[in-house]
Parts: sequence; C-alpha cells; structure tokens
Amino acid sequence: MSRHIAIVSATTKEIQPLLDYLKAEASQHEFQTYKLHALTIDIIYSGIGILQTTYNLMDYLSHRHPDAWIQAGIGGAFDHSLNIGDVYQIESEVLVEFGAEDFDGRIIDPFELGWNDPNGFPYTEGKLICPFINEKFELPIASGMTSIHAHGFPPHIEQLRTGINGQIENMEGAVFFYISLIKKIPFLSLRSVSNFVEARDTKKWNFGLSLKNLNDTIIGIIKSEKIPHAI
Repeated sequence: MSRHIAIVSATTKEIQPLLDYLKAEASQHEFQTYKLHALTIDIIYSGIGILQTTYNLMDYLSHRHPDAWIQAGIGGAFDHSLNIGDVYQIESEVLVEFGAEDFDGRIIDPFELGWNDPNGFPYTEGKLICPFINEKFELPIASGMTSIHAHGFPPHIEQLRTGINGQIENMEGAVFFYISLIKKIPFLSLRSVSNFVEARDTKKWNFGLSLKNLNDTIIGIIKSEKIPHAI
C-alpha cells in the first residue's frame, strides 16, 4: 500500500545523511519529495525556533496532508541520566518559561495562571502527549521541553528544575506536537542527545555521534516502513 509521509527537521545539517541515502536509493519525484518503494517522502525544513516552525509546518499543511510525519532533531539532555549520542522517542513536550514571572524569578506556567486548562485538548495534565510511541523500534523513551533559547547559564538551568520541564531540550518540539494533535496527523518525534544542558561549552558536545545515530535510526524506520498509522 502506498503511503505519504514527511520528515521534519529544523535544518538540513541534522538530516544530511538521510538526504544522501534518499538521493542514492530513491527517485526524486519533485523538489524535496522522494519516492522509495511504496513510500512518498516529503522533506520539510521547519527552521529553528517556534516562530519559523509554526509558519513552515502550517504552510506545508495548506497544500499537503501526509499520512504520518516524523520530527528528527538534535537536543540537549536536561536529565544527566540520559546518554550522549543515544536516540530517544519523545513521548511528551512542554513549552518551558512561558507564562508570568513571579517576584522571585519563578515562571508561573499558563495552567497555574488559569490561561489554559491542563486537560483541555490537546493537553493532558499540562503536557502534549504522543500516542504513537512504538516499542518495536527498541529506542529509549524520554520527555521533551521546548524553549525559545538553548540554556547555558547555570542559575537559569537550576531555576528550570522548579517548574515544568522535560528531559531533552529543543526549540521546535512543542509546536510539532501541538499541530500534529490538532490536525490529527500520526507522528513520531526522535531526538538524539548531543550534549548535556549545563554551562555552555561546545567542546564537550558530540554532534557527530548524535547526527550519525539519528540518521541511522530514521533510515532504519523508513526501510522497515513501521510508520505510525492514521488515528
């Protein structure tokens, strides 16, 4: 059965090995669309951050509606029990540091403020939940948190621990989850860990390993055709 999927990445660099694989193994149907056996695969570059991601995903959905899509990206581990280089299925996303700043610097989240119902669709207990976690992939599972910037100042990092947070930091995930749930598009979000969220020191990051493992995982999923089915 023919299926139409999309791979969503913030940047070209994060999925370059996947692009090389598709150019070698698939036929290019049109710009950023490939045919591989029974799959039609669109490549979407969301851009970095929530603003570009919102626009680019909604612009794409204005003229296409995939059977399913996969977000693929690199993230920083807020939880130090995670492993650098490992690829995680993201089970939930939250938007951190969104709300109101209290007198002590704490961010009061929109649910505590009464702006949003923590169990009003598409939220579940204040989180955006992925219902398509696939244990057959044998990938570890983690939670995500979406921020407007990558944290690198220790006092701010510690402050995050007092409020809503997740295990892997990124800058696009919550938008992808929100739109997927609202538009009822089956989805997966995969994040490989390149670094720990701590005092910023890029010398400690392992982008190469996280990039390789992320792309190997996506290519394996495409080959297996274990793509989530319609809701």
